[in-house]
Amino acid sequence: MTPTVQAVRKALPWVVSIGTTQQIIQVNDPFSLFFTDFFCQPNRVLTQYSPLGSGVILDASGLVVTNYHVVRRASSIQVQLWDGTSLVARMVGYDIPNDLCLLQLEGVEKPLAPAEFAAVQDLYLGETVIAIGNPFGLGQSVSTGVLSALNRSFREGDVAFEELLQTDAAINPGNSGGPLVNLDGQVVGINQAIRADAQGIGFAIPLSHIEGFLSYWLKPSHFSDAYLGMDPAAILDDGDGQEGLPLPELLPGSPLQKAGLAQGDRILAVNGKPVRRALDWGRETWSVRAGESLTLETSRGSRTVVAEPMPDELLVRTRLGLEVTDLTDALDSALGLPQGERGAVITRILPDVPGGAQAAQWRQLLRRGDIVLKFADQESPAMADLARLLRDTSAGQQQYVVFYSSAVKMPVEVARFVLH
Repeated sequence: MTPTVQAVRKALPWVVSIGTTQQIIQVNDPFSLFFTDFFCQPNRVLTQYSPLGSGVILDASGLVVTNYHVVRRASSIQVQLWDGTSLVARMVGYDIPNDLCLLQLEGVEKPLAPAEFAAVQDLYLGETVIAIGNPFGLGQSVSTGVLSALNRSFREGDVAFEELLQTDAAINPGNSGGPLVNLDGQVVGINQAIRADAQGIGFAIPLSHIEGFLSYWLKPSHFSDAYLGMDPAAILDDGDGQEGLPLPELLPGSPLQKAGLAQGDRILAVNGKPVRRALDWGRETWSVRAGESLTLETSRGSRTVVAEPMPDELLVRTRLGLEVTDLTDALDSALGLPQGERGAVITRILPDVPGGAQAAQWRQLLRRGDIVLKFADQESPAMADLARLLRDTSAGQQQYVVFYSSAVKMPVEVARFVLH
């Protein structure tokens, strides 16, 4: 029972295999099409599973982190757990520059085993590391090596990745998105790529990038209309090594502010569970819904915070990445529109933020002053209409949107606008 064996036994339950399913029609012989047409019997439809990669369970209720490139082309996502259970997953959010993606499993019936993460700086050249994943779709597989180098750069086509971990542990197609763990069975990175022209050179995304990504996405505002008080674009900083997690700037009138908290206060625990880093905070708060309360232990004592529904303006900003205002007669005149034109006009396009950079194509077309012509089935929606339609949505869902773009002087249809 070596340290490697112990680490693998600890890690395997929270490593998943990720694939997609597609339907194929099986034709048994050259005459089957004739019999199908003549007797009106359908051909046999089979569902085929195709492995894509691996992933890491973040939360007992079913959040999984993986590489974005693993799932970016998948029409449907299937996740297979260690016990063989297969669940459907939906994409919550992703970050192209860091090649990371967050998935949420559907139909989870019992608590899952979440991963344990190492300290960000707990890396030593030459230490034994273990790559776990699903290479070539063969099933869970383990390979060992050492941490060969830090802060490596790797280019894949037009995309360059920085500050990667290098290892000689075997990483093959299908290992992507799986964990690189240390001998304590803790995640130190997410396996990403191999160098095709060399042997024994693989790369993994470091924990510092993973924490930044999760700091952005593990917020209640991405999973429901609830919020606690941080700007949805805020990235939490673990600070200077002091105890607890320092709060960033809080939104005026927000639940955290109403509870007497302010920027710089340090969160020591949430509902009795210690908070030592941004990841701890995210894992304890992402699932909070409006009306639910949290007990926070802070550097200034205990506080109770009740999550509230996001105000209309904040909800639209969060889901659409836009700031809008209602059209008025004055705006109609300023924009050269017919008097009486109503709806929402874009006043600001929020920039992509670290951890949530999705490089949406519509960003290259839309400008300040463009108009939302249609959202879902709502024609000429005002701010209140948009907020009403967005109340029951969450990040990763898609919606049909039509904008009037001043750049191309015509409506721009975005059939699959991805909500944030």
